[in-house]
Amino acid sequence: MWLVIGEGALGWYDPVRHLGRYGTATLTVVAVLLLAAAADTRPGERWLARVFLRARAHRLHQRHALAPVAQVLLRHGVPPQQLELLVGPCQQVDVTALGRRTVVVSKGLVDALWSGQRRPQQAAALIAHEVGVMRSGLTRHDPAMMVLLAPWKIWITWIAIMWGIASTFLSHRVMVACLVINAGVGIWLGVTEDPAMYVSTVVMVVVLATWWAIRSWDRARAQVGDQYLLQHDLAGVYADLLTATFTDDHTRDRAVRLRHPQQQHQPSAFTAGPPGAQDLLSTTGR
Repeated sequence: MWLVIGEGALGWYDPVRHLGRYGTATLTVVAVLLLAAAADTRPGERWLARVFLRARAHRLHQRHALAPVAQVLLRHGVPPQQLELLVGPCQQVDVTALGRRTVVVSKGLVDALWSGQRRPQQAAALIAHEVGVMRSGLTRHDPAMMVLLAPWKIWITWIAIMWGIASTFLSHRVMVACLVINAGVGIWLGVTEDPAMYVSTVVMVVVLATWWAIRSWDRARAQVGDQYLLQHDLAGVYADLLTATFTDDHTRDRAVRLRHPQQQHQPSAFTAGPPGAQDLLSTTGR
């Protein structure tokens, strides 16, 4: 997608036009790689946080609201001095780690601290979770990937918006059936009419693979951050915050693992009980 953008942006420029299509493509690839390499530096990381996440340095009242949070982090062995804390414009309670040392807290979290809706311990747990993800190395090359995948992310965001609009009128099963039918029609037209018709199916597969990769990445971040919270004795606070915010089964399972990590690999009383209990639980309709 960067090649298409480069062709459109540089194709009209006379000093570049004589290079031909391959020359423009080569110049675009080199420029994007240089931007990605620059984004992986400390100034580039901060610049990306400002551009992509619209984060800014905290103001005086925001620093005052975050001071008790820094004290909680210090008590739990998470030194905030090693972090570059910025404030983003999001009105939801959210924290995002970027690169090697940048943590962006949302304006909604700062406002919740200021009004007393969130306690410093809860904010510290949110920040520590992202610090754990960052220190594991999962976010180390996020700035470079944000540059490389910027056009793709815009397109995926547009598809997600269209999917959300359609899902308000159609059920999930109908949406999945439409995807399967569309893929089947694309394959059939590719076999009978023109191989170029395969493109629609390929694009759909790539979009679904991207969705799966994003979900897998989110699960990996959650697991790494949860382990870090367990090491620094903030898991219980984070579990309480999860159950107060979300009510789905996955979140409840995650909260139990945070509160009772020692029970994760122990057999359940329902599966390891005496034979009579197992027979009783396995019967239905009695």
